[in-house]
Amino acid sequence: MIEMKNAGFTYGDETAESESSRDTGIVDIHLQIRRGECVLLCGESGCGKTTVTKLINGLIPHFEIGNFSGEVTVNELDTKNVPMYQLAECVSSVFQNPKTQFFNTDAESEMTFGLENQAASVEYIDKRLAQTIEELDLTPLMNKSLFQMSGGEKQIIAFAGAYLSDTDIVVLDEPSANLDLWAIEKIRGVMEKMKAAGKTIVIAEHRLYYLRGLVDTVYYMKNGRILESHDVKDFFALDDQRRIGMGLRKLNMSDLFQITRTAIQAAEQNRLRVENLTLTYQKKPVFSGLSFEIFLGEIVGIIGANGMGKTSLLRCLCGIQKPDKGIVRFNGRRCRTKDKRRLCGVVMQDVNYQLFSDSVESECFLGNAGTTAEQVNAILNEMGLSACKDAHPQGLSGGQKQRLAIAVTVLSGKKILLLDEPTSGLDYQNMLTVSSLLRRLSENGMIIVVVTHDIEFLETTCNRCLELTANEMKAIDSAKIADVFYQNSIASM
Repeated sequence: MIEMKNAGFTYGDETAESESSRDTGIVDIHLQIRRGECVLLCGESGCGKTTVTKLINGLIPHFEIGNFSGEVTVNELDTKNVPMYQLAECVSSVFQNPKTQFFNTDAESEMTFGLENQAASVEYIDKRLAQTIEELDLTPLMNKSLFQMSGGEKQIIAFAGAYLSDTDIVVLDEPSANLDLWAIEKIRGVMEKMKAAGKTIVIAEHRLYYLRGLVDTVYYMKNGRILESHDVKDFFALDDQRRIGMGLRKLNMSDLFQITRTAIQAAEQNRLRVENLTLTYQKKPVFSGLSFEIFLGEIVGIIGANGMGKTSLLRCLCGIQKPDKGIVRFNGRRCRTKDKRRLCGVVMQDVNYQLFSDSVESECFLGNAGTTAEQVNAILNEMGLSACKDAHPQGLSGGQKQRLAIAVTVLSGKKILLLDEPTSGLDYQNMLTVSSLLRRLSENGMIIVVVTHDIEFLETTCNRCLELTANEMKAIDSAKIADVFYQNSIASM
């Protein structure tokens, strides 16, 4: 169904004088994927997983600038010589950042966009739409604008669009990013239906535990090459030492729920206090009457169902969004909007919104008055970005962009650091790097608030966990984290 022979791709303009304007994506890839096979591509951030998916769906060589070599055939079509519309009839995709594939403002139009472009009949489109809404339980999202949706909800709509298209091949790049456990289980169920229907599925992913029993073959990539192929039984039986050496996330669901907490003692004035915070959007409540406090030196994880308002809460805390009512205090003093912006550094869920410069190095200086070259070099080295300091930020992988945004925010020297899904697109080693950095910052007296669905990151990083519901923010006992992640996430749909 899919075959690659000596496939290689180097990003960037080959005529450019600077080597930094070019980046080797993959080298000498040989790959055969059978019809109906479910394949997992795994490896560290930047290893070439996404590039392989782009070879399959035709974005390389038709859209990406660079030098393509070798042969790639998909369903007996030479991807280099057939038009994209012809490839789209047999390949559907879910990108790492779902917003980059949206063309409409409402969920229904977005989901049917692919079939409409293939001139499918209205009857067939309506039938597939109804089936998809029912099988994915999407009814609550159908009346929602894409602009109103959380990152996880957008991810589900992107997945639904690929499912509705009913193509023979489905390419998924980080499909679990920003999803709660219930939604992850839901898309796994849809993948099982796709597989049972004979679809060929290619998944590039860092979260691995939910794919046990689904994938047939695992390819491990490093530095743009496929280094190993694994039978799925042997792969999921890898011991922790071998797994960690490969830079991979945990392989078993049960290993994710061993979370411990370290209590932080703080003086009365050394805290962020939120009192009766209430927010509505287009006359609909987002959350109401939230009250909680976080101490200096704490790293607090905030969990909750997709669409519950976690991102909106961070926006209120940092002064980007104005709540309807409520007070935010720092060290006992009421914070006005300009105070919040002075105190808080933010890493957004979609970091593309906060990367503006033309190189990684210059991005670190942008807006950070007083930052020295030594500080920039140190943080880039710590985040594993030194080798690409001259590269354009938009040319980085998703995980590299995430680390760059964190580095830039840390350099700002703010007292409070707010992070929205900071491990989206991060492999095991880089997750540990971010965790270590945050722990060091907290020990130096910062307040750190993390919105996440990543239990592994919570386990590694946070002192305390709070759950956001529609009407309260409540502390979660360590032993009940797993139950809360799963049971309460049902409210996301």
